[in-house]
Amino acid sequence: MADGKSKDLIITIDGPSGSGKSTVAKMLAKTLGYTYIDTGAMYRGVAYAYMKAGEPTDLKVFLDDLPLRFEFGDGTKVSLNNIDISREIREPGVSLSASSLSKDRVVREYLWHIQNKLGRKGSVVLEGRDMGSVVFPDAHIKFYLDANLSERARRRYHELSSKGMEQDSGSVETEMVKRDRSDSERDIAPLVVPDGAILIDSTGINAEQVVSLMIDRIPGAGA
Repeated sequence: MADGKSKDLIITIDGPSGSGKSTVAKMLAKTLGYTYIDTGAMYRGVAYAYMKAGEPTDLKVFLDDLPLRFEFGDGTKVSLNNIDISREIREPGVSLSASSLSKDRVVREYLWHIQNKLGRKGSVVLEGRDMGSVVFPDAHIKFYLDANLSERARRRYHELSSKGMEQDSGSVETEMVKRDRSDSERDIAPLVVPDGAILIDSTGINAEQVVSLMIDRIPGAGA
């Protein structure tokens, strides 16, 4: 593993839905010349495939034969049977299914293996809900990004609207409360602030400002 000051750092960003993790992680990775790994897309990809398959009861058999592929780099691409499903996995129903499936150890171990293999190469920014707490507890830099509920719901509402997925703002906030509860109360890898994580509250500040705060805490990354 890197010494914490070289260019091959493992950087994790955890936090609840709508805290700005994806936007910030993309910007931070681009600034550092790193690869951005969207682990949430991985769970959503599994959830979408699971729903399409009719929600099979034997998850291990389902995952063993799952023709799912992830491509990270200039954006995130998720393919099922060689068909791009990157847009479909962002639908609210898929997100809730992903949260439900994430409680299953078989699903988590399937994706943990992939995430660990990708991350150990270094020069990566990984964002999710258990990156710094479970998958990479020894990451060089760990961040926990948060914001108040109304701000997070507003962001998610505008994100969905920008993609043509019209949702009632009240419904978005209600689903976010459910997701928060599900993520925090699950028995396996619940959403927590990882040991040694740097806490950043993004309420009232934009993504550029958050990235600037992060850059200031990464050895050798500042001007």
